[in-house]
Amino acid sequence: MDAQKKILVLGIGNLLFKDEGIGIQVVRKMQNMALPPDVEVMDGGNLGWDVLYKLEGRKKVIVIDSVKADGPPGTLYRFTDKDVQARRKGFFQTVPEQELIDCMNTARLLGTLSDEFVFIGVEPEDTGEKDLKAVVMLSPTLEKKMPEIIDFVMKEIG
Repeated sequence: MDAQKKILVLGIGNLLFKDEGIGIQVVRKMQNMALPPDVEVMDGGNLGWDVLYKLEGRKKVIVIDSVKADGPPGTLYRFTDKDVQARRKGFFQTVPEQELIDCMNTARLLGTLSDEFVFIGVEPEDTGEKDLKAVVMLSPTLEKKMPEIIDFVMKEIG
């Protein structure tokens, strides 16, 4: 199928800080699922500018990441690219999030931004800030919410 019609599900975050890695954990599970043929699932890790070409010409891009918005752990949020721009100075403060916004803006300037850009945020419970230990695992709360998060993404895919 033409790349312009494909849906990209992109998980971002940092696996070393528990729930900060939720986006990557979700896409890793989704990579083992039977998905529609026009859906690509990608581990974006900590991103970087090399992801710019992956955003180009897509029908839809769905980004999954942790978002601290003072809700209960596991709360799911849905933002459009316009919401992301408006809240840039609020929720989206990590380096990967800022780089993603910069890539979105660059793609918009180049006229290659996807038709639809959706950001799915998951409220973290534990990002390792209390003990400063690098732990490649989710909090028990988000681990239990994983099926709900994946279902939310699948509904977004359509």
